[in-house]
Amino acid sequence: MNDLVLKYICMPLAINTLKHNEKLYDQDKFKIVPPYLDLHESLINAIEKDFFELKREVIQDHQLNIRKQSTGKYVVNGEIMEFTSEELREGTKKVIQSYMYGENMIEIEHKDIPLETKYTPPDVDREDNR
Repeated sequence: MNDLVLKYICMPLAINTLKHNEKLYDQDKFKIVPPYLDLHESLINAIEKDFFELKREVIQDHQLNIRKQSTGKYVVNGEIMEFTSEELREGTKKVIQSYMYGENMIEIEHKDIPLETKYTPPDVDREDNR
């Protein structure tokens, strides 16, 4: 049951982490942003979809009522369960990894997003590129 509860807690943490990281892509720091955005969006969509299925399973099949009490403390059917920040971080990492290259590996939905015209690959001379 601990694994199920931890997964239930870590899937939304993974979604929030990915959404936060998505905002960090700055056109000036990352020269080719679209592939990263495609990856993040595909990961978020897949995890969200599976989380709603897991939520149904947790509530209907296992009759678990999981509520956050405070940082790292959760009440599961009246019983307090505590997780360290390391356990939550590791669980979140495992969720993301399972969708990137593990048992839940996703297919990335590619969108046709043009690169900015000012972008030139690092090994290409600007004048030859025009």
